[in-house]
Amino acid sequence: MRLITKQVDNKPLTVTIEYPKLDTKIENLIKKIKSLDFIISGNYNGKTFAVNISDIYYMESVERKTFLYTKDDIYMTDRKLYEFEEQLKETTIIRISKSCLMNMDMLYSVKQLRNSQLEATLINGEKLIVARTYLKDMKNILKETVR
Repeated sequence: MRLITKQVDNKPLTVTIEYPKLDTKIENLIKKIKSLDFIISGNYNGKTFAVNISDIYYMESVERKTFLYTKDDIYMTDRKLYEFEEQLKETTIIRISKSCLMNMDMLYSVKQLRNSQLEATLINGEKLIVARTYLKDMKNILKETVR
């Protein structure tokens, strides 16, 4: 792999990826790049902030509110998880349960549980349950990542 960088004044950031064959590594790279430029607004202590999705560990819906969990803060938004899921389908954010979306870039490890569920441990030590309904998607992503 060759990496070429150059500063170009008065132009927006442009990323060009040239590859001999589109494979899962290239697809994952594209998803990561797309996630770097995606901003979500969230409320914290009565103020609205722009939160980059690459900083979000996971999103959880509780009592018709959606919470965005980052390393240090928890932001709230009125938007629904299904809206985020549709909007973020080309990023590393995936659905792991009816009430939770997780950033695969923040995944540290997974552990099989007795009841056909997975326990996902994030890099901050937070543990999330991957529901059986979403196991197949999660396992497919993990297989692609290992290749």
